Amino acid sequence: MRKILPLLTAALMLAGCWQGKTSLYGDARPLEPLRTGKVTGVNGDKKESEHSVLTREAGGVYRLTNDEKDSSDFGDSFAVRFFSFRGAPAGLLIFEAQERKNCKPSDNTCTQDPTYYYGLAKVKAGSAEVVNPDCDKDSDTAKLPGVVAGDYGTCTFPDRATLEKAMIALAKEPWKPQVTYTLQ
Repeated sequence: MRKILPLLTAALMLAGCWQGKTSLYGDARPLEPLRTGKVTGVNGDKKESEHSVLTREAGGVYRLTNDEKDSSDFGDSFAVRFFSFRGAPAGLLIFEAQERKNCKPSDNTCTQDPTYYYGLAKVKAGSAEVVNPDCDKDSDTAKLPGVVAGDYGTCTFPDRATLEKAMIALAKEPWKPQVTYTLQ
């Protein structure tokens, strides 16, 4: 598998993913819960770490950029936005991520993946623990109206309300992050 911000990508791919073909949050105002700077991401098994840079762009968008110069994906990134949702425990947010490929470190021209990925982030001072939910075809999530279950544990959501209903159920499960990002 190609290394594009390996920890976030691995979490998205290995755990399946919840996704939308368009942004389910559109023009909604995102939260800005994190400061910017150098970031170390560690997978849940604490076997791998990745170094990135978190910057803030206009409109409450964060960019998580691969900062490993020896990586073939140096400069590639994810555009990430955070949103609160009704019924969520304190500090638990939905994140929306869109991959940006073929980036140049000093240039903002990138190829944007047309898919938006969703998961939960438990945000604390200087860190975020990320859960990227799986979506088996027989799961309660896959059976929600309008949800399309695909291969490899993916579910495509038709709208924000359906996504948030599934996120409420996910928030009630025991917390086990796939990746923890810590700002340096």
